[in-house]
Amino acid sequence: MAILIFYLGAIMGSFYNVIGTRLPKKENVLIARSHCDNCGKVLKWYNLIPLFSYLLQKGRCSFCKEKISSNHFWIELGTGFLFLLTYLYFPIGYDFYIGLIISSLLIIIFVSDFKYMIILDSPLIISTILIIILKLIYFDVHNVLFSLISGISLTLVMVLVYLFGNFTFKKESLGGGDIKFAFIIGLILGFKIGLAALILSVFLALPYAIATLELKKNSEFPYGPFLAGALLIVFFHYDKFVLLIELLFNF
Repeated sequence: MAILIFYLGAIMGSFYNVIGTRLPKKENVLIARSHCDNCGKVLKWYNLIPLFSYLLQKGRCSFCKEKISSNHFWIELGTGFLFLLTYLYFPIGYDFYIGLIISSLLIIIFVSDFKYMIILDSPLIISTILIIILKLIYFDVHNVLFSLISGISLTLVMVLVYLFGNFTFKKESLGGGDIKFAFIIGLILGFKIGLAALILSVFLALPYAIATLELKKNSEFPYGPFLAGALLIVFFHYDKFVLLIELLFNF
């Protein structure tokens, strides 16, 4: 089962890479056939087997022999490991399915935000719908309403951060996708623990932000992957963050 979950993750990682690279360019992800970016040849089914095709072709197009970006392989491998980690960490149930949703969002946002500096709306909308359905299945309407309020509250916090950042730096400080993603963080974690995830994301992003500023002389960087990474970390260690917040507030 662990092997099947891992390879399912690799398959989904291949699809997530397509979503993250095609949707920002308004390309169809379901109808358009996969092709080589260099020669334009439509790829055969055996050229599209996650992980194995890249290794067997030694990282090159089987038609023009041009080198293929290793990003495809690493994204498939990374998604496989995230799915496997979720399976090993949680029993099959609510937490397991939410863990898969978070892992999927992390990969899609990683691809689209680092490549195009954009967080796509469609994965956020689909994830929100799936999370609400899971909450209705495993909990009740009251839990859903509380989660929705938490999501809205955390979104308002991000809006305030956005307005304060714009006023301080005299330019846009956050992308619209970052603000929308805060809703999902609140929907999953609740307001207080979601706020902890937002704070953690700042510390995760800080080294990259400093390096970007120093090396590239650019103050803009993708924040979405760090938000998603913080959500994943806090969700996997939810009980520890609850305990930490209780200790801080009691102190």
